[in-house]
Amino acid sequence: MKKIILTVTAPLLFHSLSAQEKHLTDTTRQLGEIQIVGSRSADRTKLNSPVPVDIIDIKSLQETAPQTSITQLLQYISPSFHSVNGSNAGDAGSALNLAQLRGLGVDQLLVLVNGKRRHKSANVNWGGLGNGATGYDLNAIPVSAIDRIEILRDGAAAQYGSDAIAGVINVVLKKQTDHILVNTSASTRRRGDGVTTRTGINYGTRVGQQGGFFNVTAEFATQAIALPPGRDDAGLYIGPVFGGGANTRGYDAIYTKEIDDAILKSRGIDRHHFDQRGPGSNKAKEALLFFNTAIPVREQTELYAFGGISRRNSQFTAVYRLPGWTERNNTTLYPDGFLPAMDNGITDKSIAIGVKTTINQWKIDLSNVYGRNDFSNVISNSLNASLGAKSPTTFDAGKYNGTQNTASLDISRYFKQALHGLNIAFGAQYRTETYQIIAGEEASYIKGDLRPVYRVDTSAAGVPYLSDAGWLALNGLSPGSQIHAGFRPVNEVNVSRAIVAAYADVEAKITPQWLISAAVRAENFSDFGNVTTGKIASRYSFAPWLSLRASANTGFRAPDLAQFYYTETSTTFQQGRAIDLVTASNKSAATRALGIPSLTPERSTGYAAGITSQPAPNAEITADAYYVDIRNRVGNTGNFSASDTHLPADVRALLLQTGTTQAKFFYNAFSTRTKGVEVTASYRIPLDHGQLQLLAGGNFVHNEVTHINTPKGLEEYQYVIFSEAERARVTTNIPGQKITLQGTWTTSRWSLLLRTVYFGSVTTATAQNATFPKPDYYFQELKPIWITDLSAGYHITRSIQVTAGVNNVFNVLGDYTDAAISGLRNPTVVGIQNGSAGIQPFVRLFGKF
Repeated sequence: MKKIILTVTAPLLFHSLSAQEKHLTDTTRQLGEIQIVGSRSADRTKLNSPVPVDIIDIKSLQETAPQTSITQLLQYISPSFHSVNGSNAGDAGSALNLAQLRGLGVDQLLVLVNGKRRHKSANVNWGGLGNGATGYDLNAIPVSAIDRIEILRDGAAAQYGSDAIAGVINVVLKKQTDHILVNTSASTRRRGDGVTTRTGINYGTRVGQQGGFFNVTAEFATQAIALPPGRDDAGLYIGPVFGGGANTRGYDAIYTKEIDDAILKSRGIDRHHFDQRGPGSNKAKEALLFFNTAIPVREQTELYAFGGISRRNSQFTAVYRLPGWTERNNTTLYPDGFLPAMDNGITDKSIAIGVKTTINQWKIDLSNVYGRNDFSNVISNSLNASLGAKSPTTFDAGKYNGTQNTASLDISRYFKQALHGLNIAFGAQYRTETYQIIAGEEASYIKGDLRPVYRVDTSAAGVPYLSDAGWLALNGLSPGSQIHAGFRPVNEVNVSRAIVAAYADVEAKITPQWLISAAVRAENFSDFGNVTTGKIASRYSFAPWLSLRASANTGFRAPDLAQFYYTETSTTFQQGRAIDLVTASNKSAATRALGIPSLTPERSTGYAAGITSQPAPNAEITADAYYVDIRNRVGNTGNFSASDTHLPADVRALLLQTGTTQAKFFYNAFSTRTKGVEVTASYRIPLDHGQLQLLAGGNFVHNEVTHINTPKGLEEYQYVIFSEAERARVTTNIPGQKITLQGTWTTSRWSLLLRTVYFGSVTTATAQNATFPKPDYYFQELKPIWITDLSAGYHITRSIQVTAGVNNVFNVLGDYTDAAISGLRNPTVVGIQNGSAGIQPFVRLFGKF
């Protein structure tokens, strides 16, 4: 990626005019050049790009917006960006807030930091937006370390490689010097629960006299326990607690609510003892440390480095295990039942080192970037029911990690005299990726009541003997640690792959008005071979008030190593019944026996066309239509049931040995088509006292499934291979319409923000069973919602600003779960549109010293 001097005002910058001009002057003097994602040309800005690019200033958002994490800041400002709180996912996925662009998958966008490829999270997510996928943990980067975020809303695999089907997010770190920036904020929810805090300190200093710098950021954040949003009795358990009916059904003629209430009274507890937490947020703490530095070593040569470490401890709690659930509880250990918890320890590390130089006007960038993400799983306040009263209550359920190391050589040159400007860039990359699973302690996964069975057989000579007849579960008690069973020794893997890539791109101004660019990239993966992608884009400017642009590209996404090798056992709920479910590795014998082939890359073809307009010096409008076909997308199958006598022996053995009753698998199950329109507009109005900045944006997207890949021999399982839940996840679980409207008024003393965001309707699909050949699902449509934010900031001094305001000022919650899928609990808010937690007042202090 090339560098350019920033000489234009991006429409998503929110400084006052005088403050903005000063900021740009200081930045140019101190920092020199900056990067624009999506082009390697030395003559490219956001305003003349042939593809849509958003530039989002984080500093101004930190000062005025109610949100504090990267994903939530972007959720409320970028129309094409979507992310909700991870608690809408299950288990370890609840610790992450994964991101999407243009309604596509969380693993179909690429994240860069300072223009360099970032590593993904090692976690495979269940439920939520990223079911069966790995994604990028943007929140592992401290907000206080970020100068701005660039969002390329166009397929860019030919430029940057795998994952960039939907676009690219480039996180640009701060380079500021000679200041200490302090930012601290706190917010709470309506009932005083879910308190969040975040404090960041950023410091920069000059290194030498030639423009060198060192910038470092420390940040600490907390999240308190959250109750279900909405009514005070949301999530309250209303079914049987102590009786046998608690296993599978409601009250009956033998076991009544009166009997239950009498037992509760004698125990000195009430039904709130069995309340759920969330959905909405985990109890969490995180600490982050990041740095960014560049040091000139001679004229036109500099060494640079950036990276950091973060640690997050996040606790997810599942459905309360009732005392009457005899197959899941032991009343000797938990006479009143228990609320199992999964404590995830997430450590994220990254380091980039490189050198940039110029030789005979050729710019050369040689770099190496290493990243590692570690997950540990400790299950507490739980038990292994199959071990009886001897069961531990805390378990080490195992660990997993993933690494990525990328060595790159990038070379480019801008020829000012060729045509009306010509940029040539080419380079090579060598990347290695690893994935490892480490088994947990035996008690976390064992089925204690599983015993070998022998039968009497007879030899050829007529001598009777005992022969192996398999395994039998004696008492039917649930195996492994409740909430999430540990990884077994047979699940352990330590795998790697290598990727070699080469690219070339050309960008030329044929005339002063006409720009054309093209790129091609070839990659070789050690585990599945070669992939070649290409892209072409063009822009023609008729006048400042009208320019046309268009692009076409081919792309791909390589299945992650985790999707090849991950196996886990967890618990899901269908019509209130707890179901133990195993996710089988794509490389397992059970997968092969079922006839599911090895994973292959996803392939895409994308087109975009749009207009840009500057009808006035302080106004800008863009509108872009896009079309993306993705073939052979990787997802999870539906659930195969142990009651199906047609399942191959290897699959039945997997279910028996893990003590589970249903199984699902990774597979290139389906193809999709995405069509949409994105619109952005901004208008800056200078006033006698300050400035008014108006912003508007919208994304209108439609996703459809175009093909289902049913393996030969499994035609009768077509509704299991591709389930209605998976169809909903990729078509209707994301708002098809999102509109953002924002006004910001700033003076030397005051800043006021008023913003409202429209999230369109979504439809969920909830599994009711694993009935063969077509499971039953319950569909619920959630109505559209408007979420409004309001804040006011005041400069106490030139260096200190205090801001107070409200997120979701009108306490809009969205729809509650239907009674048909709420089971024996009161309905709770379904927060997949915006992760709504209701009204949230906040206060923030910002200082520059």
